[in-house]
Amino acid sequence: MSIPVKTTVRCPQCGKEIEFTMWQSINDEMPFAMKDIITGKLFEAECKKCGKKTNVHYPILVNDMAHRVMIYYTFPEGKEQTEKALEFMKKMYDGRVRIVTDQASLSEKVAIFSEELDDRIIELLKAIVIAQIQDQLGNKEVQGAYYIPDDNPRFEIIYDGGSGYVAFDKDFYNEVRDEFVQMEDFARDTEPYIDLDWAYSILSADYEE
Repeated sequence: MSIPVKTTVRCPQCGKEIEFTMWQSINDEMPFAMKDIITGKLFEAECKKCGKKTNVHYPILVNDMAHRVMIYYTFPEGKEQTEKALEFMKKMYDGRVRIVTDQASLSEKVAIFSEELDDRIIELLKAIVIAQIQDQLGNKEVQGAYYIPDDNPRFEIIYDGGSGYVAFDKDFYNEVRDEFVQMEDFARDTEPYIDLDWAYSILSADYEE
């Protein structure tokens, strides 16, 4: 079920109140839902007086029924409560569940599943790509890596002082998927936090074996 909540936010530029719809939960039966999450429009409030666009942060549960995955977007301080809700959800829902704590990760997750990709393989590819380009980065610390879905799919690697792009290789994706999908943990797919830290732990364990 999609649950909208009408509210108002104040324009940071002119101070006018903006009518805005927040969603406690939303699913892919709403024709705009997945697209507006990927583009960020679902979190955008536009002031009718001055035209200023404001990003509104709020937690949401996204139910991608077509791909049988629920994605919880919560604030870092709300992780414990979300994890408790997840334990209850598991009793009624046997699909995949993910938890993210920022809008960029939510957008990325929705995009990945919408393209019928596996977010675990995507995270493993990010870790591999970062390792491959580490010499080019020098001492610059990687701050994030995101899958960009468009006509030219690629990874954006964000590091201290800049960012760069690495092409997404679907053949390499398939090779990594074929290697890891046979693992027992992959078959269960019960881990809610799928990110770079998760990928590094999987690659480290695989290397030790």
